[in-house]
Amino acid sequence: MSKIILLLLLAPLRMAAASPDCAPGREPGMEASFACSQMWLLKAEQDLCVRIMAWGGVDMSVSHKEEETGYVSLAAWFAVESFEVTRIAARNQLNHNTSLSGEERRAYEGCMKDYALAGSSITRVADEMLPSCRFTGLSGEYNRALNSIVSCMNRLSALARVNTPLYPMVLADQDKAVLAYHLATLIGVV
Repeated sequence: MSKIILLLLLAPLRMAAASPDCAPGREPGMEASFACSQMWLLKAEQDLCVRIMAWGGVDMSVSHKEEETGYVSLAAWFAVESFEVTRIAARNQLNHNTSLSGEERRAYEGCMKDYALAGSSITRVADEMLPSCRFTGLSGEYNRALNSIVSCMNRLSALARVNTPLYPMVLADQDKAVLAYHLATLIGVV
């Protein structure tokens, strides 16, 4: 639990260091509130976007504008941290929950592999690609992360008892991955 809390506390600091200006010399382009109210976002995604901006300490006032890549980086880092929390929860269930059936164990083990792939892809986006303004292949990384999350969801959905403690976390991670992808359209690279 202390590792999860530490991850959540350090994430905004890591994100702040990874918010490059990929269009130097241009005025900051967008208010966070506008980024979160894009018409293609569902209401739930808009609310999640606002929570992510608040988590990252973004000024939500209409007069405050930032370069769009900062918002995209923030959403990617939020997904990184959330994926890690879910991975730790799955590992803890495997290690400490003796009541898991063989079927549930196999599903959780598969999810651990899925989350290793998802985490690797979204971390590459947040830690390497966005900070260096390297957008080639960005869409592929988002899609790999999302497909891995969906693979885990499918494993959990196939269980006789779908209401595992991991399922709501995976569902929330899917929402975060989709939102991160949608926000990346702000910089026109996906």
